[in-house]
Amino acid sequence: MGNTQPSIPALATAAVVLLSLVSCGVPPTTAPPQQSPTPTAACPSAGTEPQPNNCVAYDGNAAMAQNEMYRQRRKLSPEIQAQLNTHLDPAKEALNALDRPATPADVEGAFASLNLKEVQTDDGGSGVRFGVSVPSGGCLYGFVPGEGEVTIQTGGSIMDGGCLEMFGH
Repeated sequence: MGNTQPSIPALATAAVVLLSLVSCGVPPTTAPPQQSPTPTAACPSAGTEPQPNNCVAYDGNAAMAQNEMYRQRRKLSPEIQAQLNTHLDPAKEALNALDRPATPADVEGAFASLNLKEVQTDDGGSGVRFGVSVPSGGCLYGFVPGEGEVTIQTGGSIMDGGCLEMFGH
């Protein structure tokens, strides 16, 4: 039998055919259009210094202020504020009458005696914080310490909802 290896001219012909098939229909290569880099990180703004191309600038102080917005209280109309103020003296009197140290249940009971039933409380160990929703609108909120004077204020609900911001925030 004869030689089973292909000849060099046959290999060269096959290579040319293969290359022409692969490159067939492919336009000549050109440099890709220049694109701006896609930002890959957030970088705090550095005042007048230029930002790197791969950053999205942000104002860290403004971001922190927005992060604290949940603590802000909603604005009340003068009419609702006046109605809310009528609850201050009776509430302070009821809270000051509590035995100390007061419990959250004691504080809730003091407000229930004034027909105020939507009460949020928490006890952080040194006294009871409270927030009370008043039916006419707004909130009474404050603190009943283990000893000393009760503090109570009026205002709108917090942006998170309710009258008492979450403990530890």
